[in-house]
Amino acid sequence: MASARSINMSNYCDSVYDELMDAKSRILGLAECIDQMQGQEKEMVKTHIRHLHDIANTIDWKLEILTKVCPTDWNRYSAGAESSVSVRSPEGFEKDFAAGGDVGG
Repeated sequence: MASARSINMSNYCDSVYDELMDAKSRILGLAECIDQMQGQEKEMVKTHIRHLHDIANTIDWKLEILTKVCPTDWNRYSAGAESSVSVRSPEGFEKDFAAGGDVGG
């Protein structure tokens, strides 16, 4: 077992991130398999789809926390992702839209 002094934090964060992403992918794959089932078998397990999606959402939440607390370069995970939006707002959207403001707390 490694001591706290010998742990490379960046490698640790990368490993945890990779494991959680892999788990999320497998869980969503199970949900997709259930969705593609037919007949009596699907009827027996179709209620599991919602639970599998809940688990995947929990993993997303934990990944979000991890990316905020781990000192690593998270940009490598978003390589190729676009940083701008190419869809314009509908005409009049800005003037008709009332912002919610800050409800402090």
